[in-house]
Amino acid sequence: MIRGLDTLCAAAIAACAVQLYGCGDEAGQSGRDPACDRPNVICNYMGNGVAALGHDGADPSDVSLYLPQDLVLDRAGKPYVLDWNNHRVRTVTDGVVETVIGTGEVGDGQDGPAREVSLNHPTHLSFDAEQRLVLSAWHNSKIMRFDPVTEQIATLCGDGRRDYFGDDGPADKAVLDLPVATAFDRQGRMLIMDQANQRIRRIEDDGTIRTVVGPTPDFLPVPAGLTRVCSELSDGAESCKLCLESMAGDGKCAPQKPQGFAGDDGPGTEALIYQPFSQSAPPAGRMEMGPDGTLYFCDTGNHRIRSFSEDGIVRTVAGSGPEAFDRNFQGGYSGDGGPALDALLKRPTDVAVDASGNLFIADTFNSCVRKVDTDGIISAVAGRCGEQGGMGSDGDGGPATDARLNRPYGIALDGEGNLYIADTHNHRIRVVKLAE
Repeated sequence: MIRGLDTLCAAAIAACAVQLYGCGDEAGQSGRDPACDRPNVICNYMGNGVAALGHDGADPSDVSLYLPQDLVLDRAGKPYVLDWNNHRVRTVTDGVVETVIGTGEVGDGQDGPAREVSLNHPTHLSFDAEQRLVLSAWHNSKIMRFDPVTEQIATLCGDGRRDYFGDDGPADKAVLDLPVATAFDRQGRMLIMDQANQRIRRIEDDGTIRTVVGPTPDFLPVPAGLTRVCSELSDGAESCKLCLESMAGDGKCAPQKPQGFAGDDGPGTEALIYQPFSQSAPPAGRMEMGPDGTLYFCDTGNHRIRSFSEDGIVRTVAGSGPEAFDRNFQGGYSGDGGPALDALLKRPTDVAVDASGNLFIADTFNSCVRKVDTDGIISAVAGRCGEQGGMGSDGDGGPATDARLNRPYGIALDGEGNLYIADTHNHRIRVVKLAE
């Protein structure tokens, strides 16, 4: 937001700065800045930069968003935006903004008419094979599905508790803990980044759920979701020691989170990842399926992008750091123009993959978007990496790498070569027409 000005003045300045509907002679008679049609130029797509509960019926450039987290586009290019701190999903219909899911108030995420459901900070959207929206209702600890024909929303997985339960059983009976994102493989199976549980779980064709990246339940010194007095443990002194170290005030063991960094070039169930998991944790670990069936995901706390291939192997594809897990490692910025495996990232949160296999990274705490080409070379495509921007229109109408972003949490590609950026802390969605 613009500081030192009242809200009305700030909104007026933000609206004037919007380049898709630009001000002055340079915008042309259509009101659209012609620079927006040139490759590698950044422009505003939605949001006026004022954090507020924006009203439907507004022009996309005039609407208020509040920390938009992510977006997805359907096959026709229609956008669906996660207005995160307004607990809504919004789109553009006939040139104006429309809410399709959510009341704008925080709630328990109950099934029913989509516009009447109150959500709690949804974080991600994807489409299933039938082009139904799949919503990661993050703080509700649910995966939900929106049917655009009936305009109803229903829970697919998770019951609202934050816990880890249900592997090898029916997915609709499983318990999740901050499910942050979903993706679909080439067989149509849904994968879920179960953020606080440090796992990627998959719903199989028969409806059962199982972990495919991250340890099986017997990794934990105390079974997840349970507490036991140390004297009841039967697997030796080491577990009792761990139990004592995690003892809660009632003298019982607290379940342990299996965060870490391990398992590259090995099976997914031998890998460890590190996603933030506290009550105040930010969203992390979003993922996307590549054209060859490889799943790319953000190992946010390890400041890396890793992959899970169809043969079940986990690898690092971008980002470097200590070989052994170090929770104090803060990431950084370096490496553009060189191998992605040598580069430093800082809390990357989202990825997108184009049809050619080029990988795009929302390098969130570097406040930029970076690209890893098919030769494994990393470069910046939007934002001044390492510089955090405080005004959402900074750089609009000019080269994308001269613009300043403010902790972009989400990115998406359409079929026309456009990169959409959830410029989260600038309360905008911005777009870059990529060079062919």
